[in-house]
Amino acid sequence: MWHQIGKLIKRWQGILVIAPTVAVAVIVGNATGALQLLEWVTLDQFFRLRPPEGVDSRIVIVTIDETDIDAVGQWPMSDRTLTQLLRNIKAQQPAGIGLDLYRDLPVEPGHQELIALYKSTPNLIGIEKITPTTIAPPPVLAERHQVGAADLALDGDGKVRRAFMSVNNLHSRRDRQGLGVKLALMYLKSKKIELKVLNPKQNKIGLGQAVFLPLRGDEGGYVDKDAGGYQVLINYRGGLEKFPSIAMTDVLNNRIPPDLMRDRIVFIGATAPSLNDLFHTPYSSTIFKKPSYTPGVVIHANLASQIVSAASEGRHLLRVWDSTFNQIWIFVWSGIGTILTWNILQRFWLKRNIFLGSTILSIIIAGSLLCGISYIAFLQGWVIPVFSPFLALGSAAILISNDRNQQQLKQANERLLQVNQQLADYSRNLELKVKERTQELEIAKEAADAANQAKSDFLASMSHELRTPLNGILGYAQILQRSRTLSKEDQKGINIIYQSGSHLLNLINDLLDLAKIEARRLEIYESDLYLSSFLTSVAEICRIKAEQKDLVFQVEFSPDLPQQVRADEKRLRQVLINLLGNAIKFTDVGSVTFKAIVVDGSVSKVERQRVKIRFQVEDTGVGMTNEQIDKIFLPFEQVGENRRKAEGTGLGLAISHNIVQMMGSKLEVSSELGVGSVFSFELNLETISDKIQAIEVTKAEAVVGFTGRESVKVLVVDDQAESRDIIVGFLKPIGFDLIEASNGSEGLEQVAIAKPDLIITDLVMPVMDGFEMIRQIRTIPSFKNTEIIAISASTSSKNKKQTFFAGSNYFISKPIQLPELLEKLRSSLGLRWIVDPNKVDSQVQTEEVLKIVAPSYRELQTLRRAATIGDIEEIELEAQRLERLDPQYASFCQRILELAHNFDDRGILQWIEKHCAIEPEGN
Repeated sequence: MWHQIGKLIKRWQGILVIAPTVAVAVIVGNATGALQLLEWVTLDQFFRLRPPEGVDSRIVIVTIDETDIDAVGQWPMSDRTLTQLLRNIKAQQPAGIGLDLYRDLPVEPGHQELIALYKSTPNLIGIEKITPTTIAPPPVLAERHQVGAADLALDGDGKVRRAFMSVNNLHSRRDRQGLGVKLALMYLKSKKIELKVLNPKQNKIGLGQAVFLPLRGDEGGYVDKDAGGYQVLINYRGGLEKFPSIAMTDVLNNRIPPDLMRDRIVFIGATAPSLNDLFHTPYSSTIFKKPSYTPGVVIHANLASQIVSAASEGRHLLRVWDSTFNQIWIFVWSGIGTILTWNILQRFWLKRNIFLGSTILSIIIAGSLLCGISYIAFLQGWVIPVFSPFLALGSAAILISNDRNQQQLKQANERLLQVNQQLADYSRNLELKVKERTQELEIAKEAADAANQAKSDFLASMSHELRTPLNGILGYAQILQRSRTLSKEDQKGINIIYQSGSHLLNLINDLLDLAKIEARRLEIYESDLYLSSFLTSVAEICRIKAEQKDLVFQVEFSPDLPQQVRADEKRLRQVLINLLGNAIKFTDVGSVTFKAIVVDGSVSKVERQRVKIRFQVEDTGVGMTNEQIDKIFLPFEQVGENRRKAEGTGLGLAISHNIVQMMGSKLEVSSELGVGSVFSFELNLETISDKIQAIEVTKAEAVVGFTGRESVKVLVVDDQAESRDIIVGFLKPIGFDLIEASNGSEGLEQVAIAKPDLIITDLVMPVMDGFEMIRQIRTIPSFKNTEIIAISASTSSKNKKQTFFAGSNYFISKPIQLPELLEKLRSSLGLRWIVDPNKVDSQVQTEEVLKIVAPSYRELQTLRRAATIGDIEEIELEAQRLERLDPQYASFCQRILELAHNFDDRGILQWIEKHCAIEPEGN
């Protein structure tokens, strides 16, 4: 049994220690009066919250305000005026008259008349002030014992909550009853209710239904050291509005309502602020209002009303506990705070260490109960402590919560030590397992890296090996397409060879793109794009395939399409051609429709307009089921008939889907089997407001010569003779002078001998490769600015960067496409093409277009060289210099600075390449 008791004490030791400790601390603080102000505030709040009481018609107040003082013409008023006032009241036959005015000295005229009235009015009570300073009563009334004390007891905060039933007069050595008390006793005596001493030791007095006990100064709910005289708490009825009142002027003029004063207690007192007879009471201040004052006469009236109502009707007097009950009360609530908080912390729904929340919850619950009990007790006439037990409650709750927290922390630390020991044991075993697993992972990683590298090497090697023969196939096909001696059948065969080679090239590019997507190395490079010509060129490429299948190829472009936008021309073209190619491939009868529609246009804060364009491809082909739609974006996945599957690899849609996502959109598809399909995506593109010159788009096979220079020497360096022959076959018929070299060393010799205007070089060659040759050429002062075009069957971004870093101006991947080569020659040498009128199939933009004024070809060489080696600082300095050189270059240079800020050296090269051949107006 003792063991069980010990366990119980240990479990409850926090409660057993904290509850009494907190209670004792609060009791000590309360005994010193430190908490009394807050108890007074709580008591005042109870006064304001309790239900209002009715008007006490047994008491009438004659008020003297500022207008009354003005009416009598002086203050103090003359004895004659006061005599007239008292005579008119006396005529109403009141039960008693209380004159709450100091009249210890005569105020002529009319003093003898006033004395005569005093002697003839036995129910008239005057006042005297006893403490702390003395003001004598009217002598005649003092002789007749018709005097009451006007003293009011002020608490430490200056409010009147207590009243003197009687005050000891040290001069007369007798107790003087308060003014309100004397009048109340006079009134009750007429009702045959008189005082009775019930217990002389306790000063316990009976009066009708009421029992009075004086304050001693050490009560529990009300502590104040000033407990002189016979003091009681005032149970206020309210302010002046709780009593019938009449102005002094109305009484002097005898404008008194009938029966207003008959058989009633009449108080005469000042309510004027200038007379300074105003006091603070529990009703004086609230949270939202300024403090108000209560006249002293109203306080005396409240005391008289309290005595009369308690004696005749049993209205509650305010009583307080003695210190013993107060101490028990504090102990109780300290215990409630600790026990309640402890139990809340023990509940399963709060076992999450929510100590603050549980503490607040327990304080709210117990505090609400305490306030409710205290308020109900107040309504029954008991003033019991509120703040001191609440302080004990809150402090105990906080301390027990902290104690509980400390216990849990202690337990947690003990558990943590155990866990740490277990972890230490486990760690020793785990280290061995981790070491073994790490070795396995390293081996697996090395194998995976080797596999990935092998894959990359294989793809790069296969791309190079396939592009090299394709360069010959497609190159000679393009040369033969320019021939005028071939028959139509031969020309048709050449076109088939070119189309087949192009198809193989597209397959290679698709495989490389898929590898880049999987390695997350595919990037989007935006540049300025002339939208209408771009869309027209895409449409014309696919129109031929559609017409070969006797399909109707329709184009619907919104008339409000912007002239120029910023987009990745290569990737956008790749996606559109793939979607159109699939639509044509899977449509045997009907039509294919290509749409470009403006969905929305908005202007941003930086004054750059953006436009949302929906690109849509519709067909009346075989359509797809929902199951097929779920698979079409997977690599190597093909749907439809087997004969159609043989026409592709199943990579196009997978690549297009990823490219569209990288552009910030989503490729949408809707299809119905046997009806057709619709593929669409929306792009939010920035429109370009800079003006550019209209550019003529000419078919490569129509070019037969050039202007802008008398002659152009081109050095072609390639170790493969067929590759050199292709370039010679491209350019010699147009009028270029060609010099050949089979490696970099020979190329350097030819540079010194022939002094070419432009160099076209392969990169991978024996003896000396193209990289080293370009580097050495750039060291020769006279060839620092010579245009160099690098060509290679390797299309890796690393290879391109090395080329530009070595000093090349342009890069063309094999197989060489004649239109691309001609464009590079035109832009780098500032040429204009002479075309065969019979083969001209060009589209000249007839709309008025915006124009950018760019520096001349030679002025851009320093800028181009800095961009080639990625020298951002030099790029910014040169762009700023060009802008200062000519204000017309501002738009061009600002774009260079924007790209330099983003470290986009490739974009800078593209921008220069696009505009360096554009001649400024007036040149």
